[in-house]
Amino acid sequence: MNIPLPAATTKPAARQDTGPLKIFHPAEFGANLAFIQRSQSCLKTSLAECDLIIFPELLHARKDTEKMLREISEQYKTCHRKVLVFVLNDYEERYRPHDNLIVARTSVRASKLRANEIVLPYVWESPAGTFSPSAPTSLPQVGFCGLVSKHRKALIKAFTQSLEVRCDLIIRDKFWGGNPHDPKLVEDYYRNLERNQYILCNRGAGNFSIRFYQTLASRRIPVLVNTDLSLPFQDRIPWHELIVLGKNEKDCLSRVLEIHQSKKYLEMQNRCQDTFDRFFSTRQYFDRLAEELRENHLPRRQI
Repeated sequence: MNIPLPAATTKPAARQDTGPLKIFHPAEFGANLAFIQRSQSCLKTSLAECDLIIFPELLHARKDTEKMLREISEQYKTCHRKVLVFVLNDYEERYRPHDNLIVARTSVRASKLRANEIVLPYVWESPAGTFSPSAPTSLPQVGFCGLVSKHRKALIKAFTQSLEVRCDLIIRDKFWGGNPHDPKLVEDYYRNLERNQYILCNRGAGNFSIRFYQTLASRRIPVLVNTDLSLPFQDRIPWHELIVLGKNEKDCLSRVLEIHQSKKYLEMQNRCQDTFDRFFSTRQYFDRLAEELRENHLPRRQI
């Protein structure tokens, strides 16, 4: 990543709390972050005038991330601005803190989330269109399509052993069946989402779930065990009303049965899809993130 070193600058003027967030990015955004520049909540400006610097590349490499964060921090030390860095990998332990960085990361434990860190939702892959709400059924219809990793075995077992639910499972022996771009495998995955009201969404190698966001986008209800999770925008999204997040597998099953018997699942499906559209679609995500940054991570305007 050959990002040019910015020149030293003065401390920022008082930040405005209304209007677009003034951002500086030293190079064009990479493909994964290109949606930021389409947001009405950001205004590209100079380094001297910006509220926030955004590092323009998404960091992936787990083993190199600590080193890259240190280098980015050093690179922008003289700028007197916060630098937002996006990290997408499975690492869930703590990174060394840097006073000038705000780190948005997909995988993290709630008990180890630092003050300068934000939970990064997986916003990059979701169905092109959403599904209609599922029809009422006597038993809960519970789906899953994928690899049964160690974090998923107990949850899948709890549901398959219950006579009070109808399970629809497609088990793969490799990640995406060993061929992530196979149209047939992708079709199987989304048809499984479409057929069922509840989708088992326990974490994979990292302490987060891509399936979780795809389920929301598909107007289906995620079911997962709380593995020391921190979900994004917890102060604005009433997650306990939208999803099944149990303290253990038995709790998840009991909650699904309770929701289904009360028929709350009919409304919950719509709320899941609405939440994805308002918070996690690439059209809206940076708008919501800018609000969080202003409220919790950037200096407020001096009155």
